[in-house]
Amino acid sequence: MSENPSSDAGSEEFVRELTNHQTSMLAYIRSLAAGNSGARDLLQEVNITLWQRRDSFELGTNFKAWAFQTIRYHMLNHRRRLVSQGWLIFDDDLIQRMSPGFEVEPEELEERHLALRQCLLRLRPQDRELLHHRYATSGSLQEYADKTRRSSGTLKAVLFNLRAALKRCIERKLQDASRNSR
Repeated sequence: MSENPSSDAGSEEFVRELTNHQTSMLAYIRSLAAGNSGARDLLQEVNITLWQRRDSFELGTNFKAWAFQTIRYHMLNHRRRLVSQGWLIFDDDLIQRMSPGFEVEPEELEERHLALRQCLLRLRPQDRELLHHRYATSGSLQEYADKTRRSSGTLKAVLFNLRAALKRCIERKLQDASRNSR
């Protein structure tokens, strides 16, 4: 039992904040990382760092902004590790020139996440299943092709079309939300 009850309350609040933001933290990591590979491992590294630094978080302030700043640092370190292991990585300057303003604010990320969920609900169940397999599991596209008795080339084309349709749907929803908030 801890001797400092306010410390226990602070730890409980910290755990609550950390738990409540796992989905948005994972989404943010995926938005900064190329692909889905290792996103959950990076999230766990971030969680460990956040827990180790919990005393530097001031309760009542914006936990999400604090956590996302930590994620940015982790992503930079992750990128450096990849470079040191010989992976071909674009330099920071080139990435900035190719995608100015790519980094998304936490609030905008939440809006996009909500729009994505709404757009996913409009898809056929088999399309949602394909997207889930591709982006939420570690299974290969070829395994899914074998399971569904379709060619991987066909599935790649379907994924391409689904991503384009989702992008259009999300953009429409964000525009509608922007118009409604004026």
